[in-house]
Amino acid sequence: MPGHTQDALFPVGYVITTGQSGAQKLQLNLLINSATEKATGAAHITQATHPPLDVHADVWGQYTYLTVMPPSEGRILLTAQGNHGGPHANSIVNFKLHLVLERDWQRGVANYSYYDEHQKHWVSLENVPAELNRELQSRYHPQQGSGPAIPSGSHVVPLYGVPIHQALASGDLSQMKSLAALAQQQLDSHPQLRTELAALKAEIQKLEGR
Repeated sequence: MPGHTQDALFPVGYVITTGQSGAQKLQLNLLINSATEKATGAAHITQATHPPLDVHADVWGQYTYLTVMPPSEGRILLTAQGNHGGPHANSIVNFKLHLVLERDWQRGVANYSYYDEHQKHWVSLENVPAELNRELQSRYHPQQGSGPAIPSGSHVVPLYGVPIHQALASGDLSQMKSLAALAQQQLDSHPQLRTELAALKAEIQKLEGR
């Protein structure tokens, strides 16, 4: 099991597609909290159809380790759902996901469904390969014991917009502090975080002053 420390956040991104010509592509970017075994982030589904498929969802969910008999190393099951605005928004769910990952978080297989607003019905896809997004990388790699084991050579993508908004809404001081420390490490390479981090730090100061 991953260590449960305060600094237990790390970002991951996946490309979920068969890779065939004209196939749908799901880009899933998540911030993983190993202390609570929860995930928040965003999903973007595209396909070159007419009209083009373009589905966005703010995503939240949880993961668990699936135990199997040796010599298998087991798997990780991540379940999530999404809408426009996150779990506290007054918006209907338009995305659902079951993602089974290998223990190193590098690849897996996904079943997901989304609501097609043009056709007015749900669309489901099963057994779609998922690969860690290697076109994006982060300078942050969790230290040993601070989260699920992501090898130091792995490529992960930072995603703080939705998690920061949800942390502000939660009022959870420890979660805000942990997220603020992690986001600070990304500012040099991702200057768009500055405004959101400033809002997070302001809320921390307000809560500590009570």
